[in-house]
Amino acid sequence: MTGTKRFTKSIIAAIIAIVIAASSISMISATSASAASYSGSAQANASLKSAAAVVEKTTALNTLAKAYYFKALGKSKQGYNWTYKTNNDIVKVKCKYDFTAHKYTFKLVGTAKGTAKLTLKYRKDDKTVVKVPMTIKVDAQKNIMRVA
Repeated sequence: MTGTKRFTKSIIAAIIAIVIAASSISMISATSASAASYSGSAQANASLKSAAAVVEKTTALNTLAKAYYFKALGKSKQGYNWTYKTNNDIVKVKCKYDFTAHKYTFKLVGTAKGTAKLTLKYRKDDKTVVKVPMTIKVDAQKNIMRVA
């Protein structure tokens, strides 16, 4: 009877070992399949996540966008008068002026990665020049954000 018990224990141990090996193999294959679904660097993955957060245009602070807009009211004898000054030439600034509403609409787009201090200057009237200081950040994809 001792030999039969030993034989039975050996059979049960072999069956348990086969079940453990089979479940280990299926877990390993499932894990490697899901890990292989993304190929790329961590930086590329982070940029994909941030790309989803980029909006087309914004007037808000701390919002990543393809273009940043700033709007202001003003009228001089010439209709409008504006300029800007920056410490780092990483943005392109354009202005459209609505002669009926006397409204400036500045559009800033990124041209190179970096951070810049920028001051928009426009005429509120013939005697008053308004200065609007900004801190602008541009990422590697030339998306722009006004942070201050």
